[in-house]
Amino acid sequence: MITTSDKMNSTRMQRAFLRRHKLCLLAAVSFAALSTTAASAQTIDAEDDNSTTTGDAIVVTGSRVKRDGFTATTPTTTMGTEMLERVAAPNIADAINQLPALRSALTPATSSSLSNAAGGNFLDMRGLGYLRTLTLIDGKRYVPTTTTGALNINLLPQALVSSVDVVTGGASAAYGSDAVAGVVNLNLNTELEGFKGNFQGGITDHNDHRNYFGSVAYGTSFDGGRGHFVIGAETRKNSGVGALSDREWGTAGAIQNPNYTASNGEPRYLLVGDARYANGSDGGVINSPSLLQGIQFADDGSAVPFTYGDNVSATRMDGGDGISTNGIRVLESPIERYSAFAHADYEVMPNVTIFGEFGYAYSDVETGSNLRVDQITIQADNAYLPASVAQVMADNGIDSFTMGRGFEDYARGLFDINSKTWQATAGLEAELGGGWSFDAYGAVGRTLVLTRYTDDRITDLWRQSIDAVFDPSTGSIVCRSTLTDPGNGCVPANFFGYGNVSDEAITWMNGTSIRDWDINQQVVAMTINGEPINTWAGPVSVAVGGEYRHQSVDVTSDELSLVNAFRIGNNKPWSASQSVKEGFVEAVVPLAADQLWAQNLDLNVAARITDYSSSGTVKTWKAGLNYTVNDSIRVRITQSRDIRAPGLDELFAQGNNFTATIDDPILGTTYTVRNLAVGNPDLVPEKGDTTTAGIVFTPTAIPRLRMSLDYYDITLNGAINSLSASEIVTRCYTDAPQVCSQITRSDTTGEITVIRTGPANVQKLETSGLDFQLAYSVPVGSANLDLNSLVTYVDKLNMVDADGVRHFAGNTEVTGTSGVGGVPHWRTNTSVTYSNNDYRFSVTGRYVGGGILTEEYNVDVERVSGRLYFDLSGEIAIDDTGDDRIALYGTIQNLLDNDPPLTQSGTARTIYDTIGRIYTAGVRFNF
Repeated sequence: MITTSDKMNSTRMQRAFLRRHKLCLLAAVSFAALSTTAASAQTIDAEDDNSTTTGDAIVVTGSRVKRDGFTATTPTTTMGTEMLERVAAPNIADAINQLPALRSALTPATSSSLSNAAGGNFLDMRGLGYLRTLTLIDGKRYVPTTTTGALNINLLPQALVSSVDVVTGGASAAYGSDAVAGVVNLNLNTELEGFKGNFQGGITDHNDHRNYFGSVAYGTSFDGGRGHFVIGAETRKNSGVGALSDREWGTAGAIQNPNYTASNGEPRYLLVGDARYANGSDGGVINSPSLLQGIQFADDGSAVPFTYGDNVSATRMDGGDGISTNGIRVLESPIERYSAFAHADYEVMPNVTIFGEFGYAYSDVETGSNLRVDQITIQADNAYLPASVAQVMADNGIDSFTMGRGFEDYARGLFDINSKTWQATAGLEAELGGGWSFDAYGAVGRTLVLTRYTDDRITDLWRQSIDAVFDPSTGSIVCRSTLTDPGNGCVPANFFGYGNVSDEAITWMNGTSIRDWDINQQVVAMTINGEPINTWAGPVSVAVGGEYRHQSVDVTSDELSLVNAFRIGNNKPWSASQSVKEGFVEAVVPLAADQLWAQNLDLNVAARITDYSSSGTVKTWKAGLNYTVNDSIRVRITQSRDIRAPGLDELFAQGNNFTATIDDPILGTTYTVRNLAVGNPDLVPEKGDTTTAGIVFTPTAIPRLRMSLDYYDITLNGAINSLSASEIVTRCYTDAPQVCSQITRSDTTGEITVIRTGPANVQKLETSGLDFQLAYSVPVGSANLDLNSLVTYVDKLNMVDADGVRHFAGNTEVTGTSGVGGVPHWRTNTSVTYSNNDYRFSVTGRYVGGGILTEEYNVDVERVSGRLYFDLSGEIAIDDTGDDRIALYGTIQNLLDNDPPLTQSGTARTIYDTIGRIYTAGVRFNF
């Protein structure tokens, strides 16, 4: 006889067997998906520019006020889980950056040569620069991951991210400093029950950008539902893309037109497909005196003719034997990262819940530095000089010559950037009765970033190694400096040809420069929500709160950097801290309800006072109207004052040394100089004025259709910016002689040795445009057909200073990956999805407009056309029983493998897809 207990035991055994079966099936499918991707390595090519559009709702609440049915006046786009899954991006930023309102300014594919951000993903809304977009996690500030105060969003396991809210408008009054362009908030699924995960792999047709990604999460309730716990973990590895020359467009660039004069109508620059240095080769080429010019040194060091390309100027040419000006630059930094996050909450008494969180993220990036050309002076008695050249010099009384040579074979160097970030948060949420609620939290976080630049050339030792001579007493080859200082340890080096510098010489002349960041942040914040009074149209809802945070930065370096010994790096130690105290109030005041002329009319106002210990007190505010005419039409309008306070490095940095290539108009040559970037303690917060106005249309006759059209206008006064080294040189001798004081020239050679760059409140930024969103869903057979579309038109993006206006809208110019640069007038993202519980198939079209190359100088190619990218995505469930689900999926991004347009730096990497066609396959599960 079978008892009830037997039945229960049998049921438990069946469930356990089924769960084990699913785990085995999941493991097998994961292995098969990743193996299939790896096996396809010889036939695949792809890009890291992924596709998605708006989430399930076009507009969501983007406010501190908690009120049922309230829709904020500031436009907010939500990307739900389904939209994130459709993109199948190993970086959540790849999905977010597909929103037309954002620019891919700082990603592993755009910042490979910027050690401050290499391997990170930082969000840049409206093209105003990543420092003007505030990024939050569950509405809370997270410890910065750079000394600029910015947040790399590769911190969270994606399995725990439920949605992403993007507030496309000024929001400083509600959320605080940095929200000049808008806010991106990553919402966590802290109510998860059971297991959820994703494993995937991807690769390109070029057999690079090989990436592997796994993210898992688990959640459970305890103590009869009073408590809940979730935990997630993630790992990701991407091989990156070694060089721009791995793509057909990667060697393009602008070169000087040798026929140009100020009056002959010729363009100053020519856009060519194979831009190369005319004064430098891998093994060295002699540039002066003229009798020896054009002799280069083959790999074995022998003297051979140097082949010049077309349109040869003093420093550039099209084709020939010279080093590629752009092609050797790293296209995408390889990265390996891990992250984990845990959240627990517990109802300690009715309506009172406490919670705690802890997050940890680790990443390691290794990326090569850019390659330039050194102009080296070689003496006639150099011991390694080929006899044929030495004889010509002796016959003609030539004492020395100048040789242009790259340093890839002995001192290109490698950035190894190791980053660790953690934050612990604890808080309280309480329902106080009468519609009032209270929440508060405190957080402590820390970021440690160690940057080691290996094979960094020590300038003085390198110069000693170059000057190799025969020791008159022994006949051996030594450094000339050793003849007068026998114990100096100098190792002579053979710089003629490629790969002939000995390992001993490399060890002697190179070292490792160090930059070590220690960033700390403590935050305490609280908010009270309630409805204190009623008006004729309903209750007034308010949110009142305050925040205190303290940030500190401690930067250290090595001893050689202190004396500027290295070619690049030479970071100077500095320490600084800043305390911020804020208080805010936000209210929603109903002005009308259930009238013939208005279904409802709400006034949304907010104000915030912020005191910075470093830069004083500022006030921000917002006023907006939300006017629902009827069930079909809603109108929204806002006006706000927003701010961005300067970061600690902008205020207090003591000097970061970089190299910059400049065109010297005095000497008529191009060469590399030292760029010293320092902080400015006199900076004050930027002040922005933002206007938005829009209409939301949800016709009752077509209940599944939703549309919105919004206008935005942002003016930012006192914008903090620094001129680049090349801009300082150009403008010193044209329209801004006041910047000449930032240039130091050698008393002997006349060449520029140092250019000092630093931030100042010297500019005004202006941008305006339109955002259009559409969502439509209709049942077709047993599935739904969903259309989602986002369109952004940028009418203007201007940088204004005392010397004029620079226009960046409809412009592909890249002035620097971290600042304001070119944006197309038009960007669109439209997807069509056919899906039910068993399968999903999506087609996405992404258009990125073209524009002029630059308005700063004339190029023979004035404009480039835009690009239309198509993405395919599909998913099929192989097990779907109740709440349990296992699904296989795949994506092809940039289906037609469209190359980006050619621009003066190869292409505009912050605007267009540079990776190409990407294949991704994976498996998702939840049970």
